[in-house]
Amino acid sequence: MASMRRLAIGTTLALSILAGCASQGELEEGAVYDPLEPANRLVFAMNDAVDTMVLQPSAYVYKTVVPDAVREVVRNFLDWLSSPVYIANSLLQGDLEGLEHNASRFVANSPMFGLVDNATGLGLPRRPEDFGQTLAVWGSDDGPYLMLPLLGPSNLRDTVGLVADYFLDPINYIEGDDDARFRLQIARRVVGAVDFRAENFDQINDLKATSVDYYARVRTIYKQRRDALIRNGTPPPVTGPSSGSSGEFEEFQPSNTPIQQSGQRSTD
Repeated sequence: MASMRRLAIGTTLALSILAGCASQGELEEGAVYDPLEPANRLVFAMNDAVDTMVLQPSAYVYKTVVPDAVREVVRNFLDWLSSPVYIANSLLQGDLEGLEHNASRFVANSPMFGLVDNATGLGLPRRPEDFGQTLAVWGSDDGPYLMLPLLGPSNLRDTVGLVADYFLDPINYIEGDDDARFRLQIARRVVGAVDFRAENFDQINDLKATSVDYYARVRTIYKQRRDALIRNGTPPPVTGPSSGSSGEFEEFQPSNTPIQQSGQRSTD
């Protein structure tokens, strides 16, 4: 396990350098740099097959059998587990307001171990932060667009963020059996993915059915959502007719885990 962590640290450092140096050239405002499109489309097709055969049926059963109130409890708990990562990235971004916000949310929801979202009622809505956003705040470009197996849409910067967030997650440092921690993390990702897919069930199915180019629409939605998260929801600066977004990404429910941060529409 220690050797795997050292390897992951080395990978993170190498990818961080690449993310900082990756040149996107001159892109139209809002365009996505996708030099690996043929390979990305292949991975996307594989992910879509997994969604059709596994995730979509699982999400349908989950949303049909499990009451809304129970699914909300699950969602609250997953968000609470991610709170330390949100807090760490707010600090790394130098965002004192965000740090106070996420720390206050964590404290407010901790008495019930995150099962009940007291914080939103206190005016502290979910505000996810990750290391990909942190890199963006400090000037890192997106880098090339990437379609990750099972994890979905990403880019070089956000892929670095996924690895870095692993090391910021305190669950990985709990004393005990490494295999048990690994199983816990896998279960957390799987439950998060099924919950996100269930919450956005109809939207994702409509997106598939109505898209002339499903891959291109998901790519655009991912870009819009990530840009909005980096800006913390503030409108983008208006620099010309192409500025702004279609708002399509807003149809998807917010995501709390890397697998949910795929940028896919609210159905995740």
